[in-house]
Amino acid sequence: MYKPYSRIILFTVAVLITVLGYGAANAAEPVVHISPKPTWTSACKPYNQKPSLRTVEDGYFFELIEHQVHVEKQADYHHYIRQIVSEPGIQNGSEIKISFDPTFERLDFHDITVWRDNKPYNRLKVSAFKILADEQELSNFIYQGTYSALCILSDIRKGDRIEYSYTITGRNPIFHGRYCSDLYFQWNETIEHQYTTLIFSNQRKLNMKSFNAVSKPIISETNGLKQYQWEDFQIKPALYDENQPAWFDSRAHVMVSEYNSWAEVTDWALGINPAKVVVKGELAAEIAKLKSAAGNDKEKYFRSAVKIVQDEVRYMGIEIGQYSHRANDPEKVFNQRYGDCKDKSLLLVSMLKAGGIDANMVLINTEMRSRVDQYIPAHNIFNHAVVVATLNGKQVWVDATIDYQRGLGADIWFPNYGKGLVLKPGNTGLTTIPVSKSGTITCVENFTVKNEKAPVILNVKTTYTLNEADGIRDRLASSGMAETEKSYLKYYAKTYNKIEAKDSIAVIDDEKKNILTTVEKYEISDFFKKDSVSGANTAYFYAEYIKDKLPVITNQTKTPVDVTFPFDEDYTINLELPSGWDIRTTHNEIKRDAYRFTSDYSVAGKVLSLNYKFTYLKDFVPVDQLEQFKKDIKELADHALSYGITYTPDAVEKPSTVNQWMVNLALFIVLISGIAGVLIYRMETPGILFSYGSTFVPIGGWLILICIGLVVTPISVIISLVNKNYFDQSAWNHLNTYSYAAALKSQQVFSVLGYVIIACYAIFCLVLFLKRRDILPKYIIGYFSFALAFHVANYVFIASVTHYEIPQEYFNGITRSAVVAAIWIPYFLKSSRVHETFIVPYPSYNYSYEPPHVLQNSEAE
Repeated sequence: MYKPYSRIILFTVAVLITVLGYGAANAAEPVVHISPKPTWTSACKPYNQKPSLRTVEDGYFFELIEHQVHVEKQADYHHYIRQIVSEPGIQNGSEIKISFDPTFERLDFHDITVWRDNKPYNRLKVSAFKILADEQELSNFIYQGTYSALCILSDIRKGDRIEYSYTITGRNPIFHGRYCSDLYFQWNETIEHQYTTLIFSNQRKLNMKSFNAVSKPIISETNGLKQYQWEDFQIKPALYDENQPAWFDSRAHVMVSEYNSWAEVTDWALGINPAKVVVKGELAAEIAKLKSAAGNDKEKYFRSAVKIVQDEVRYMGIEIGQYSHRANDPEKVFNQRYGDCKDKSLLLVSMLKAGGIDANMVLINTEMRSRVDQYIPAHNIFNHAVVVATLNGKQVWVDATIDYQRGLGADIWFPNYGKGLVLKPGNTGLTTIPVSKSGTITCVENFTVKNEKAPVILNVKTTYTLNEADGIRDRLASSGMAETEKSYLKYYAKTYNKIEAKDSIAVIDDEKKNILTTVEKYEISDFFKKDSVSGANTAYFYAEYIKDKLPVITNQTKTPVDVTFPFDEDYTINLELPSGWDIRTTHNEIKRDAYRFTSDYSVAGKVLSLNYKFTYLKDFVPVDQLEQFKKDIKELADHALSYGITYTPDAVEKPSTVNQWMVNLALFIVLISGIAGVLIYRMETPGILFSYGSTFVPIGGWLILICIGLVVTPISVIISLVNKNYFDQSAWNHLNTYSYAAALKSQQVFSVLGYVIIACYAIFCLVLFLKRRDILPKYIIGYFSFALAFHVANYVFIASVTHYEIPQEYFNGITRSAVVAAIWIPYFLKSSRVHETFIVPYPSYNYSYEPPHVLQNSEAE
């Protein structure tokens, strides 16, 4: 299991000087120019219908977003108008920041105007701009040489309109004049009016593909130039959530590309990144050394070359100008011992080819992955480079930027990148990349309790396989053992304040099988928390690492949700007590299309085992499954990942002691029910004229079944309460092992109360039945109704409390009582035999005998 770790990213002074020196030598001076608006742009019609303020976020919206592209002039003209509608908008919308690459781009500002009360105030001046290095990827060891022109506007007020326009001219020469771009017509902010044009020569063929309901363009042609014009109004913000997958983009946009096929993209990429055929210098010497060591073993040579490129050539890229897509010479990369993904990939390809192994660079989109085939062929859709080699007739895929991968031969893990473009002469399409078997994390925590006062011994053994072993091996190497031990101890200290490491972390690394195991040893002084009222010692466990892999989903989430894939965790907690356990084996399971969870609680001798398994089966959860995912996350986070115990030595040593408190409660209910029964029985009821005894309709027919049921019910209730341990102290104490113990205990009390009342009620009805009391029909109908209501209420109660599958007995109770009520309530309401049998009032002097003819005369009168 991973623990939180801190990886400090450091650039040494020497590296910074090298990088910055390289940039100064190869980059033009970043300058902001001021010039008039280009004459080639078309006029944008005014539009001033304001959007609903309910759709406005961050205190401002865009009245206008205008983007005009002239392909032939290599120019992009931008024109924006921001409307500040509230105080937060002053903070969020008073800054203008434009990124550009001075090695091949020129930035010209045409206008910065602040409109206040319909009056324009010119704010455009060169001195207002600060030129800042725009190295957003520096923390990822990437230096791009881009800059930002930053203008912080002063004196901006609510109601102001900020209007500005600029043009960026120039294209990266690495693309040889071919145009590829994405034109967006929808943002994450409200847009009142958007206007986009694309101008290009009618001799230039541009392929286009629309995404997400793009409006139809107006197409025109003038003086040999084609113009595509898209215009939209009142554009709502696109769907966005911080947990959405990288490939999900709900914004309306058009992809434009001058490439007609993947073969053309392949030829372009091969032209700028050819494999090194003739190798010299230090690299040639290293290759000769590897050949000598491997002999005729191609697999050995392959793994040696991979290990050198992955582990000895650190990841850092200077991607200035053409080197955004052009790899550096392999000999240079090997000598300097650093490079980015394309540098390291081309180096590896060259080394493998030198060793007689066919290998090629592959372009990858790490965000779109297998969905990259939704795009039309273009040079700007790839953000990563890897290698594919043919080793003994088998394709092997390698990511040269992954450190510390181990294993033998072709047995090397490769990320699930989906599809890639293999840079091989003659290649005409994307290649589907086989899915590698993912690794697992198996963590076992063994807690040993000597007694309630002695420190608890915690031994942790965590086993990582395949990619998980690669990852933890890299983390251990990056952080160092001292930092790793500190972070691991800090991880457990969040739960146990008084925890101490009893030994250094042992690392067992089987590089051939690519299995890495860590062993930790701790001593915990405050393992148990003593309850000040009951005196019980409690402890709680939580599968924290699984919880960390669960995203936050709100009611506002309307997009697919990205998850940590691949992820496969097997987490076991073993707790050994000196006196053993008395719990039932429990299994809980959640199976969905995108993920799977199981938990198993079991006992073997004196050891309680809590096992949790969680696996993501896909890399995202679709929108139509989010509601269920949100419920499952809440269930896991709040209940299913936690477990609590109460350790009471005496209770453990005597697990079958009687729960006297529950017994007393049941006896109290019996006493109250008995008193109530006597009082109800003695309530006077009006008598009727009949002969006591001799003229009664005898009990018979279906009523015999009622008599049997009333006799059996109290007996079965008592047996059930005893067999199900309602009166067992150890069973009651076991409820404390759940984090929702109070709710479970309340449900137990409710069940006992209900069942005892049913038993007493049945005895009361049996007495009325045998005495032929006139009030029996009314009270036995109440008895059937109460039994049904109780079983329904008990089912609802247990459903709201428990976090596992509800036992079938609860549903069976509802079914039986419903059937009984449906049969016997109508019978006691309508049966003439019932009306003729149960006629005895209370007290005895309320009845007398009259002959039948007297009764008839009396009724006639």
